[in-house]
Amino acid sequence: MNYRQCEIFVTTLEAGSVTAAAQRLSLSQPAVSKSLKMLEAELGVRLFKRGAKGLNPTDEGRSFYLEAARMTESFGHLESFAQGLARLEHARLEISCIPALSTGWLPGAIRDFLYEYSDLSLSFRSVSSPETVQRVARGELDIGISQARSEDLSVDKTVLFDLHAVCVLPTRHRLCREKQIRLDQLSSERLLSLSAGDEIRRKFEASMLMAGLPLRSQIEVAIGAMLCRMVADGHGIGVVDEESAKLFDRADVVVRPLAEPLSVPIYLLQNPIKPQTLIARKFVEHLLDVTAARRNV
Repeated sequence: MNYRQCEIFVTTLEAGSVTAAAQRLSLSQPAVSKSLKMLEAELGVRLFKRGAKGLNPTDEGRSFYLEAARMTESFGHLESFAQGLARLEHARLEISCIPALSTGWLPGAIRDFLYEYSDLSLSFRSVSSPETVQRVARGELDIGISQARSEDLSVDKTVLFDLHAVCVLPTRHRLCREKQIRLDQLSSERLLSLSAGDEIRRKFEASMLMAGLPLRSQIEVAIGAMLCRMVADGHGIGVVDEESAKLFDRADVVVRPLAEPLSVPIYLLQNPIKPQTLIARKFVEHLLDVTAARRNV
C-alpha cells in the first residue's frame, strides 16, 4: 500500500465513481480500477460494493476512508509546506553581531533583504566577539558577525570589511582644531577605553606602546556608544570604531580620523559542519554584496 493508492481510493469515494475519480486525477479509468483492486487485495477486505448505480463504500471502506482522508490531507499540507520552503516562506535565521555594528550598521545592511523575504523568522543577538565565535563553533548560530581574532578551525571566516578607528572629542576640546589626531597628542589626555577584549583597543594600545608613548586611561566601558556618550558629557576623549561614532550627532561630539590609520577586519562567521540553509546562503550573498564597496576601498 502506498500514498498514491490511498489518494485514488479517497478521490473515488468522494467522487462517487471511477469515471469521475479518473477525471479528477488525470488518470485512465482502467488505471483507477486496477489501483482499487490491488488495494483491496493487499488489505484483504472489500472497500466498495459494485452495483448498477456505481460504487458504494462498504462498512470497512467507510472506516478506512476516515484514516486515509486524514493521511492524504496531511500529505497535501506537507507538500504545500515543502513548496513554501523553496519559496523561503518558513525560513529562519539565527544571527549574532557585535554591539558596535548591531545598532546602526546591521539594520541598514539588512533592510532590503528583510523587505524581500518578509516572511523570514529572524532571531538576533548582540554579544561580544569571543562569545559570537564560540556560539558559531557550537552550531548555535547560522551566522556571526564579529572581530574574531580566534583561529578556531571549527569556524569559517570571510572578511566583510575593515572597521576603522576614530578619535571622539568633546565639542570644545583643543584638539577639535586638528584635521587628524596623532598618537603623541593623546598620550597626555584622559582616555576612555573600550573593554580589554576589543580589537580596536588592543591595536591602539599596541601602537602607543611601540611609539613609546604613555597611556592615561581611567575609565573603561564595554560599548562604543556608551564611550561616545561619556565623551559628550565631558569625561575625556576616546578612540572608538567609526560605526559607534556615527550614532552621535556632531553637536554632541567631534569625530576626527587618526593620523596613523588603525582598523580591524570584520568577519562573517559560519560553522563549516552545520548544513547551510537556502536562506543562510542568500543572506551571506546579500551581506557580501552590500559590503563589496567597503572591501574594495
